[in-house]
Amino acid sequence: MGHAQTQGLGDAQLGLRIMANRQQGNCVTCHQVSVLRDAKGMDGAAGKQGDFGPSLDGVAKRYSVAQLRQWVVDARQLSVNTLMPPFGTLEGTAQASPARPMLSPEEIDQVTAALATLR
Repeated sequence: MGHAQTQGLGDAQLGLRIMANRQQGNCVTCHQVSVLRDAKGMDGAAGKQGDFGPSLDGVAKRYSVAQLRQWVVDARQLSVNTLMPPFGTLEGTAQASPARPMLSPEEIDQVTAALATLR
C-alpha cells in the first residue's frame, strides 16, 4: 500500500473524528452518519445524531470529491437556500471572534476524505 493510500485512510479517520466532535465539525448535530453511530470513542456521537439535514450515508456515491469538499467549505455555492453553515469561509457571514473559518484547510481535507469513504 502506497503512502498516499495510507495518508488518505489516516485523513479519513481524523475527518470522522472532526465530524463527531461537538467543538469542530459537529456534523452529527444535523446529519445521520451510521459509521459514527456504530463507532467506539467518537465523542458521544453514538445515538445523538440529528435528522435536520440529509443522512450522509452513501454521500460518496452521489457526489464527487470536489463536490463533497464544496459542501463543507461553503454549501451555499451548491444550494443557495441551505441552512448548513460554511465551514471553510467567512465570506457573507457575521462571524464573531476569532475571525477565522470554523475548519482549517487541512481539517476540510480530512472531513472530505471521510465523506469520500461513505459509500
